[in-house]
Amino acid sequence: MAKSVFNNVQISGISFIIPDNYIYNVEDYIHLFDNNEKKLLRAKKMAGYGTRYFSPNNITAVDACETAANDLIENINIDVNTIDAIIFVSQFPDYRTPASASILHGRLNMPETCAVFDVNQGCTGYVYGLWLASSLIASKACKKVLLLASDNKTKEKIEIHKVYDKSSLIFSSGSSATLLEYSENASPSYYIIGSNGRRYESIISPFGGSRIPITQELLDTYICDSNGNRYALEGEYMDGEAVFYFSINTVPNHVKELLEFSKCDYNNIDFFAIHQANKQIVEAIASELELPKEKYSSDTFVNYGNMAGISCLSNLIDKKHYDLCIKENTIALISFGIGLSWASAVLKIGKNNNFSNTQSNFNNIGGGMEYPNIKRYTYMENNTYSQYIEYWKNKFQQKNNL
Repeated sequence: MAKSVFNNVQISGISFIIPDNYIYNVEDYIHLFDNNEKKLLRAKKMAGYGTRYFSPNNITAVDACETAANDLIENINIDVNTIDAIIFVSQFPDYRTPASASILHGRLNMPETCAVFDVNQGCTGYVYGLWLASSLIASKACKKVLLLASDNKTKEKIEIHKVYDKSSLIFSSGSSATLLEYSENASPSYYIIGSNGRRYESIISPFGGSRIPITQELLDTYICDSNGNRYALEGEYMDGEAVFYFSINTVPNHVKELLEFSKCDYNNIDFFAIHQANKQIVEAIASELELPKEKYSSDTFVNYGNMAGISCLSNLIDKKHYDLCIKENTIALISFGIGLSWASAVLKIGKNNNFSNTQSNFNNIGGGMEYPNIKRYTYMENNTYSQYIEYWKNKFQQKNNL
């Protein structure tokens, strides 16, 4: 495993945003439970299905991260000319090339001296990004790094898959911007990262890459349910049983190793921010580690869903745990999932940090819960899919004088 300790890296600010759209009524998906109300209620109790957020159809992870970055820049008054690198972490880039970080570099008016690159990583993405940014700063290659992370789920994507895929009840949208910088006074941060690529098929989006490109043969291929309904063969595939056993067999030992490496025991950690895979998995990991209720949350999944790469960070944004962000605390970020991979960190958060906490304009969403400490954004729809196609059709025609 990759083990790292960084002594002069400080998290100076975090902005976390969610879209203005949400789905709460899991009852709308009762067909996924054989139209059996008891099965639905049992699944809600075990897995924790609740509120999930999604973006309009043409809002991408780049758009969402631009909003988060501008919020952070304004909130802590960053001089963008002092930023040395942008790291964009997402499974959903705008284009195959160029890197989405390049697009964000232009939109944010960053200096030409700024290095930019993308990281294609899912559930462990935020911790991977922190690790990479910390490596750049600790090596003195950079003094300030802007980490942007989002796995933006759109309304269209959810609508396509809700008819037959229970995983549509799990995932949600959120985006973040984090500023890391060199500081002589920063507390040490500890990271452990591991992988088991032999089991990569456990969570996979198999279509659309170089291995299985989109072809007419694929478009003409369908799967059928027990009622004979046909659905297009696309989207994500998840082996839920394999993921569950990976989570409960690998992650607790990984956390114990992290604590040993960081020379911490459970009493030294103020909060374990566990990736919100679903409520059942979080509870199983916490039980294996014998964590007291006040040191972790599984309700974050109920209130926000699984935000993939930034899901461990989402633990810190609700009202119950917000004090962790404004007072000095030692946090264990625990992430695991697609790859299969696991990546976790022990670090200080709160002191010398700025966490975006603008009062939101809504309350009592999601069954009486209140979320006063997240910024919520209403996005205008961008161009339609057809308009994008027409735009690039014209560009190609002009270039080739057609």
